[in-house]
Amino acid sequence: MQQQNKTDLEHLQSIYNEGNLLECLKATDFFLLVNPQNHDGLLLKAKCAFELSFDKGSDNNFLDMAINSFEQLLGLVPTHEESMLYLAYISIMITGTNLSKAISYCTQLTASEHLDIRIKAITYRQEAYFQTGEIDNALNDLELLIKLNQAHGIENRSLTDLKLGELYARKADLYLYHKNDRAKAMAVFKEGLVYRYKDVHTYILIANLAIDHQEYEFGGEVAQIAFFSSNADADEELLALYDRLTELTQRGIINKPVIYAMFIGRKIYQTQLGYDTVDMLNFALDYIKVFPDWFIPYHYAGAALYETKSYGEALFYLQESLAHGGLALGLQRFIEVTYRVKGQLPLIEKWPVDSPVMYYNAGVSFFEESESNIRQADTASELLKIRANFYKISYNSFYDYFYNGKGNGADNEPHIFAMCCNNYGIALSELGEYETAVKVHQLGYSLSPFWEQLSSLATALLALNRYEEVIEVTEKASTYSDEYLRFEDYIDLKGKQLEASYALGRKEQASNLLNLIEEEYNTFIAAHQSELTGQYLFLLSQRYIVIQNIRQELLSEDSLENAVQVWQDQLDKNPDDNSSWYMLMQNYFQLKDYRQCIACADNYQSVKGAAITMESVQKVHYMRGMSYLYLGNYVSAKENLINLLDNCQPGIETQESTICDANINLAQCSYALEQWDECMDFALAVVACYDRNGWKWDDLRLRATLLYADACKAAGETDAAIGTVINILKVVPDNEEALKRKKEWKPGGLFSFLKRR
Repeated sequence: MQQQNKTDLEHLQSIYNEGNLLECLKATDFFLLVNPQNHDGLLLKAKCAFELSFDKGSDNNFLDMAINSFEQLLGLVPTHEESMLYLAYISIMITGTNLSKAISYCTQLTASEHLDIRIKAITYRQEAYFQTGEIDNALNDLELLIKLNQAHGIENRSLTDLKLGELYARKADLYLYHKNDRAKAMAVFKEGLVYRYKDVHTYILIANLAIDHQEYEFGGEVAQIAFFSSNADADEELLALYDRLTELTQRGIINKPVIYAMFIGRKIYQTQLGYDTVDMLNFALDYIKVFPDWFIPYHYAGAALYETKSYGEALFYLQESLAHGGLALGLQRFIEVTYRVKGQLPLIEKWPVDSPVMYYNAGVSFFEESESNIRQADTASELLKIRANFYKISYNSFYDYFYNGKGNGADNEPHIFAMCCNNYGIALSELGEYETAVKVHQLGYSLSPFWEQLSSLATALLALNRYEEVIEVTEKASTYSDEYLRFEDYIDLKGKQLEASYALGRKEQASNLLNLIEEEYNTFIAAHQSELTGQYLFLLSQRYIVIQNIRQELLSEDSLENAVQVWQDQLDKNPDDNSSWYMLMQNYFQLKDYRQCIACADNYQSVKGAAITMESVQKVHYMRGMSYLYLGNYVSAKENLINLLDNCQPGIETQESTICDANINLAQCSYALEQWDECMDFALAVVACYDRNGWKWDDLRLRATLLYADACKAAGETDAAIGTVINILKVVPDNEEALKRKKEWKPGGLFSFLKRR
C-alpha cells in the first residue's frame, strides 16, 4: 500500500510539474479520499489551489481551499515549515488579515535550518510589521535581511546585489517617510549605493537629499548616475535637478562631481535646456580654465567639435583628455579623428580606466561611427583588432564582477554583459578566434538569452565544423516568435542549419530542408509582395544566398544542363534573385556558353549593385573576362581582367595566384591585339609574382616567359627574344617550344634576360 501511494504521489507530482494544475487538483482530491491525512497529498492540493487562485477567470474559491489545506496539514504537523510560510505569505501579502498569527509563524521560521526559508520569513515579517505600524521592528528585520544576504549571497552576486539595493532603498524610505529622519535616511542611502538602485527616481531623491545636507560632492556623484539613468518618466525631475546644480555654481559652489553631472545633463537635455554645440564648447572651455588638469572638460570640448566635424580642432582636446585620464568614448573619437587628420591610426599607449558599460558603448560607437567611416583595405585589420579590444576590456570587467567578486553594483548589468558577449564574439570570429568566440557566446546566452547570440554562436560553430551543434543552436533560435525574429533573420538561421546538414553528408535531409525553406520564402514574398520595398527584397535575397549555395552543391551531382534549367526556374519565381544569376554565370562558363555567361554576369552585377563582395567582384571579372577572351573580344577581355587586378590584394597567397592568372591572360590578350609593350609588361608581372613568392617553374611560368619572348620578337627586339629562349632552355633543356624558337630565330647578340623597364 505504501509503495502504491508513493507511485501515485510521484505521478501527481509530475502532473503538477508540467503545470496541469486543475488536473492535478482533481487527481489529488481523489487520492485524498483514500488517504485523507497524507501529508504530501495535502501539500500538493494546497499548492495547486494556491496557484489556481491567481487565475482571475476562475469563480471558484481556490484561495480558501488552499488556506484550509495548509491549516489542515499544519494541524497534523505543527512544525510544517512550508505550510507556515505559505499561510504567512497569504495573510501578509494577499489578504492582510491575521497578521499577528502570520508574524508568529514567521518568527518560528527564523529558526529554520534552511537559509531560503529564514530569508523569506523575515521578508514577510518586516512587511507585516510595516502594515501594523511597527516601523522599528520592520527596520530591525531589514537589517537582518541585509546581513543575511551579505553573508550568504556569494554564489549569485548579481541577484544578491540587486536584492541588497532594494533592501537599502526600503530601509532608507522607512527612515525618510515614516521616522522623519532625513539624516539617517541619507546615511542608509549612501551605505547602500555600492549595490546600486534600479530606479532613477531613487538617485534623484538621494542627490537632492545630499544637496540639502550640503554634501555637494556626493550629491554631484549621485546626480551623474541619475542623468546616466535618465528616462522620459523622470525628465521633469532631472531638469529640476540640473537647475539645482546650476544654482550651486552660481553661489560659488564649484566641484568636479557637480560640474561633471552638469556636463552629462547638458548633453542629454541639450534641446530642453536650449543649448547648442557652441554652448557646450564654451561651457567646456570655461571649466578647462578652472580645472586645467581635469580630463572631463577636454573630453566634452573634443566631443562638441567632433560632432560638428571640426576634426582638426577636436584632436587637440581629445588628446588632452586622454593625457589626463580620459574616457572610453573619448578614445573611440580620438582614434577616428587622428586617422581623419593625419591619415594613419594612432598608437594607443594606454587605454582609459572606465566602466564595462561605457567600454561596451564605446565599442558599439566605434563600429557604427568610426570603423564604418574610415575603414580601408589597409586599415581594416587594425580597426577590427581595436574594436575587439573595446569589447574585450568590457567583457573582462563584467566577468570580474559576475564571477570574480570584483567591482561594485554599477557593473550589475547582465543584459548589457550578454550584448557585449555577442559583439565581442562576433569580433573574435572575424579574427578567426572561433573557439574563444564559442565560449563567449555560450556565456552570454546563459546570462540573458536572445536569438542574436545563438545566431552568432552558430557562425562560430560552423567555422569549427561543429555541425551537430549548429543544427541544435539554429533550431532553438528559430523557435523565437516573429515579435523578436524577423523573417530575413529566420532565413539566415535556416541557411546555417541547411549548410550544417549538407556538411554532415545528410543530402536527402538537406534537400528536404531546402525545399521547405524555398516554400516558406516564396510564400512570404507572395503574401507580402505589395508592402515589401525593393530594398527589403534585396536584403532577403542576400540572406537567401547560403540556401542557393547549397542548392548549387546539390546540383553539382546532376548534369550542367539540368542545373541551368533549375536556376532558370528559380529566376522565373524571383527575377531579382542575384544568386540565380551568379550560379547561371558559373554554369554557362563550365558549359562554354560564353555569351550567356557574359549576360548573366552583367545581370548579376546590375542586381547586386554596391553590395557585391570582393570575392564576387573578382569572380565576375574573371569569368566575364575569360569569356570575352575565348570569344576573341580581347579589348573587353582586357578591361575585365584589369578590373580583376585592381580588386586584388598583393601579399596574400590566394590573391597572388589570382594576380598571376590575370596577368598571363592579359599578356595573351595584348599579344592578340599586337600591343607588344603591354604584353611584355604583363608577362614580366607573372615572372615577378613567381620570384617574390619563391614559386618553382611550372607550365604557367614557362608560358609567360615564352609570351615575353614572342612579344620581344614581334616588337623587333630579336636579341632579347633569343636571350629569353636560351634562359628558358637552361631551366628546361628539352622544351620543344623553346627549341623550336631557338632554331627559327637566328642569334645576333645576347641581351640580358628580362631587363625591360
